[in-house]
Amino acid sequence: MSTSDPVQVPLDGLYRFIRDHLAFINAVVAASVSAVGLLDFLAPTFSVLPKVIYSATAVLACVMLISALAPALAARLISAMGFGARLSASGPLWRRPAWQVAVAMLLGVTVMGFVSVAKASQGGIIASNVPAVRSLQESLLGLRQGVADIGRGVDAANGKLDKLAAVIDPANAADRCADLSCAVSNGASLGAVRNLFAKGAQVPGDPVSNGALLIEAALAPSEGRFEVVELLTQKGIDRDLMLLPTLHDPAKLTKQGALVAKEIGDAANLAGNPTASFIYASSGNKGLDAWNAAVGCFKRTSGGVSLIELASLLGDSDLVARLRARGVTPPSRPLSCKWRVAGKSGFARVRFDPSSGKYIGVSTS
Repeated sequence: MSTSDPVQVPLDGLYRFIRDHLAFINAVVAASVSAVGLLDFLAPTFSVLPKVIYSATAVLACVMLISALAPALAARLISAMGFGARLSASGPLWRRPAWQVAVAMLLGVTVMGFVSVAKASQGGIIASNVPAVRSLQESLLGLRQGVADIGRGVDAANGKLDKLAAVIDPANAADRCADLSCAVSNGASLGAVRNLFAKGAQVPGDPVSNGALLIEAALAPSEGRFEVVELLTQKGIDRDLMLLPTLHDPAKLTKQGALVAKEIGDAANLAGNPTASFIYASSGNKGLDAWNAAVGCFKRTSGGVSLIELASLLGDSDLVARLRARGVTPPSRPLSCKWRVAGKSGFARVRFDPSSGKYIGVSTS
């Protein structure tokens, strides 16, 4: 044998047949089985897609059967759709191995597919018959649903925060406050206060701190203070809470508030109360001292001042009207200042208009 003679490989023809035919068929069968198995595993999630796929395989199987049983009809139909088709003289189509394999695969995929669709409510063929697969399916699909729910929740929260951020005024320094008390007392916008609540802020909870926050909101230099007050009441602060509205900033004492405090002090003779001197002349501002002495006496005699009474004493007719519109009225008990020390005494009672809630005057009886 010379070196130029070809070397004969045993079973070379079988190898070529497997490579050219069986390997391709095996790949197609493996892909088909994998696709059916995957769709069966995901049956509880998908509803329309499997039906579309298996309907298409059923149509293809029918076309191939028609092509074998009535080749002339199939050729005319294909030609009518614009595709060239000619009859083959190599024998009946149904006798060809490729046709047989293709039809068998299409029929198998279609039958198994529609069985899977029928058992979709039970998790599909595999999961309905193998408990371990069913458990894995529920875990994976449940995790997927949980992740989707979390994603929707995050998207919704981000959307709300974006809307809140859009109404925050960058020129308002109070809108940049990091805590609720700072924002409310400095006149932050309604959007900024809502943003703080969205981030987890809460009202203080105790009556004294709640009352202080409500006073700050009502007297804040903000156009949206009425809405902020309403928001605080929605978050848990009692709109009828009894307050001790002592003031430390002269700018928050209105002209009417200073006049009312003087009227109350004169009627109740607070200047003659030996114990009142600790409060009455503590700030150096006569108006603030008179106001703080009066509201201190209201606290001791009547338990405090309600929000609508505070607005009326300060002459804040807009706040009074807002509260009245929401059904708020002055408490049934009279707002009085009464004291008796070392044989000396004083008494003053504030009168409000029953119909409007506005301040009328002071009586000594």
